[in-house]
Amino acid sequence: MQTQYVELDQRLLSPKLWRGFAPPVGGVFPDQASGNEVRGLFDDFENFGAVSPLATATTYFQSNGNSYLAYNDATVVPTAAAVPSATPSVSENGPGVIVMQSDTTANDIAILQAGSGTMTPFHVNPARMQELAFECRFKVSAITASCSDIFIGLAGTGACADSGVFTDAGALASNNFLGFTRIGTQGSAMSLSYNRVSGTPGTRASVLTLAADTYIKAGFRYHAARKQCSIWMNGEEVATARINSAITGATPWPNLYMNFCAAINFEATAAHQLYIDWWACAQLL
Repeated sequence: MQTQYVELDQRLLSPKLWRGFAPPVGGVFPDQASGNEVRGLFDDFENFGAVSPLATATTYFQSNGNSYLAYNDATVVPTAAAVPSATPSVSENGPGVIVMQSDTTANDIAILQAGSGTMTPFHVNPARMQELAFECRFKVSAITASCSDIFIGLAGTGACADSGVFTDAGALASNNFLGFTRIGTQGSAMSLSYNRVSGTPGTRASVLTLAADTYIKAGFRYHAARKQCSIWMNGEEVATARINSAITGATPWPNLYMNFCAAINFEATAAHQLYIDWWACAQLL
């Protein structure tokens, strides 16, 4: 995996969002120069591959030391490494990228979660947590009304399963999650959605704008001192979308541990693809 400074603020991590965190080394984030401990993971999928047969509804993958569980309603899990772009451009695939696609049955889903669906090292419980940053680079193959539901962010144990993120009715499920969502008729708009097990999902609507087959960098940062969550797109904060302490301190804001999670849920006649170039999350201890 490569985190060269020349790529920071371009294809890779956005410096303003990650202020105070050093760039990851070997897939993990080093402790701060002050000695404060950091727990963090980074994966650019350069070494992504299956470690169990692609023949059942669940499959295990490994990538740069990270273990992933994948689930699909069909008999084969259509999550695979994608070919890097031949010509550099703003929408190029990086050196490593994965592509996810559900099958073409209504409300069938493809899900991928780090930690094999059980190891969940990050949390956003305001009573206990310190600073946390999350960012990813992704694109969708097409943008049309009433098409695929998408989730990308952090989710808790049990998310990588039927109705783990989206229900069979195409709505957000009851689970611990915090991430970017596009549901049904949102078109090119994505929201930041959050929930706690047995809660009703909350949403900060239309915080990102997608364009077909075009990568964006999307992230959020929890500010421990203010107990606020800021939302970022392509390296800049979406100032009007900041989530205040009244929301982060109450249900349905998640309060348990979570890990990387992405899902695409079929909602139309065309099967769209979700491409993920990399994702990263780090938290002070």
